[in-house]
Amino acid sequence: MSEVIRDQESTVAGPPATPLLEIVRGNEQGRIIRLKLKTRVGRERDNELVLTDPRVSRYHAVIELDNGRWVIRDQNSANGTFVNGKRISAGKVLHPDDHIQIGDTEMVFQPSRVGVGGQVEPATMLRPPEAVPARPHPRAGLPGWNWLWIALGGLISVALLLFVIFIATRNQQQAELIPELAPVSVDLVSGDFVLAYQDDFSDHSSGWDDAFDRYTIKQYGNNKYYIEVMTSNLVAWGLANRDVANFRLEVEATQESGPNNNGYGILFRFQDRDNYYRFDVSGEGYFLLSKFYRGEWTTLIPWTPSPALNVGQATNKLMVEALGTRIRVFANDVELGQVTDDSLSHGNFGFFANTFSEPNLVVSFDNIKLWIPRGESIAMIPTPAATRAGAPPATVVSGSATPLPTPEVSTTESVAQAPTPSATAVVVTPANSPTPPQLPEYTSRDLPQVRNPIPLQGRFFFPVFDAKVQTYHIYAAKPDGQGRELIAEYASQPDVNFDGQRIVFRSWRHDNRGLIERAVAGGPEWRFNSHFEAARPVFAPDGQMFLFHSREAGEPAAVYRTVGAQYEVLRREGAPIQGQSPDWVDGNRFVYQGCLGSACGLIISNLDGSFPKQITQDPGDTNPDVSPDGQKVVFMSRRKGNWDIYRVDIDGENLIQLTTDEADDGLPVWSPDGKMVAFVSNRDGIWEMWVMDADGDDQRPLFELEGSVDGVVAIDIQNSRGWTEERIDWGP
Repeated sequence: MSEVIRDQESTVAGPPATPLLEIVRGNEQGRIIRLKLKTRVGRERDNELVLTDPRVSRYHAVIELDNGRWVIRDQNSANGTFVNGKRISAGKVLHPDDHIQIGDTEMVFQPSRVGVGGQVEPATMLRPPEAVPARPHPRAGLPGWNWLWIALGGLISVALLLFVIFIATRNQQQAELIPELAPVSVDLVSGDFVLAYQDDFSDHSSGWDDAFDRYTIKQYGNNKYYIEVMTSNLVAWGLANRDVANFRLEVEATQESGPNNNGYGILFRFQDRDNYYRFDVSGEGYFLLSKFYRGEWTTLIPWTPSPALNVGQATNKLMVEALGTRIRVFANDVELGQVTDDSLSHGNFGFFANTFSEPNLVVSFDNIKLWIPRGESIAMIPTPAATRAGAPPATVVSGSATPLPTPEVSTTESVAQAPTPSATAVVVTPANSPTPPQLPEYTSRDLPQVRNPIPLQGRFFFPVFDAKVQTYHIYAAKPDGQGRELIAEYASQPDVNFDGQRIVFRSWRHDNRGLIERAVAGGPEWRFNSHFEAARPVFAPDGQMFLFHSREAGEPAAVYRTVGAQYEVLRREGAPIQGQSPDWVDGNRFVYQGCLGSACGLIISNLDGSFPKQITQDPGDTNPDVSPDGQKVVFMSRRKGNWDIYRVDIDGENLIQLTTDEADDGLPVWSPDGKMVAFVSNRDGIWEMWVMDADGDDQRPLFELEGSVDGVVAIDIQNSRGWTEERIDWGP
């Protein structure tokens, strides 16, 4: 139902003279706004019209009455203001039914009592209250025949009352037959509980912080509090900054837009980002109760469907009751479940929005209320970043001045990690690969398990730069980061064979430089090339041959292959094939970064150099990896300024960009079954192993690399070219 926000200062009687804006597309769809004489539009909370749209600037546009005409002006916004599909550069006079587009929000201008040419007719002033004539008093007596109607009305009222009692009794009997749908009576105004905190978000200074970053937005608007998550597999939260032990907490949560494969709801007994409880509901009609305790997830109630939940873009009234060790969760006055857990006895509270495989989720929260047992108390939590100086806090009532217990989990407590040779070193990062800022404190990649997850198989092999000794080491780990082990010291650029039992890599040992093949578990080594300049070896599909590139004959690099125990340069028309980072397509063809004449990009060719074909057209396209079926190629490129991952068909058709983050994503590699692509990224301020579907969907981090993939090896600065010449592999 559309919401009409009335101008409290209006003095118009009858049909309003000020125009209306109806939002027909965007986060606020269905909302109707009455304009003031000057209405500023933008994301910032002091605008007259606040839009929760990430593509809207803080102060985007202004609509005002100018010489009898309603005019809209852009305020130097980043994405522009459009009227009827055309971008405006100066003031634009508005006419009936004009469509205004600001970011992803579209509005229709609907003047009221407007004359020709957009002229506003004079408003009719309200009469003062004392001028309003008094209503005449009714006569004392009633005609006799009216008593008949009164008696008949009384009989009808009694009949209706009996009918309502019958329906209520029947519904109660049905509820007893279906316990999970039975409304639960929770007495929140009894002598045992007092209302200690509430907020309807009408006051933008009530203590919930506005925050904007490249992935999330949280802000006040429309007398609600909004949290938006614009990327996949990320959670963002807002907290009340109040500590409480025992309570009943209720909030109205509305999924405004976005995918139904999500989670949103209530955080409680929150002590720090590694210790809290979480009550999720999803747009698909499921709920989850879990805890994140000392950095580890525990499921208390697994994802469970409930008919009590409203699905899709709908509102759910959520409630958590935490009394001692007993935790109960409710939705729309129906108890969903309860557990007993003693990990956390008190903490902060708030709410969150969480994406999984799909991005762009918007959830609003309204009318939060918290009751505590009489005689207990809640306390403010000092925060280093207050919302606004002098902002009045939301209403807080304390039953006593009893001091709060000391939190049982220290905020400095950390989870032990597997030691690495570079655990205490400062990672050296070349200047051409800036590290973006880390995620803000109110967001996290630590998520509970998604419903019906598809477990990843195999092992990852990856290099990590050790800044302490200024070289690389190769590690292996399962897709969840467990089972991490050091495979080869002073080595990088790993590739494993078809069964994952043998590995080939580049050795940086000062006494054993070159390209080496051996069993993954260790043992005898075969050094088939001893040149410092040889790099990026890769197994043939049958494991009997290697491709690599080398600069042993000078710049530029040339592509080589092994022949038995020897190796030779590949040639085309008698000349060495110049290029680098080769990968096999099948036993007879390969793809590499190189040039054909003056045209450079990724090239596919036969081993004898015949039938070369250019499949991409950017000279910076590099590190190709061919899918197991030989039909597609993923690679990394800086076509748009930072390193991203692209995919192209083996014939050069259907080029698509898979990652678009402003950080660096690279070193892509196919999963053994060809359904997914792994890559490394520093998009969260640290280097991590990431994975995504083959079409770029469901991008998510798997584990931290515990170091950088970008570094310069001290013993050979000339031949050490950083992460763009590195490699990761996904073995069976």
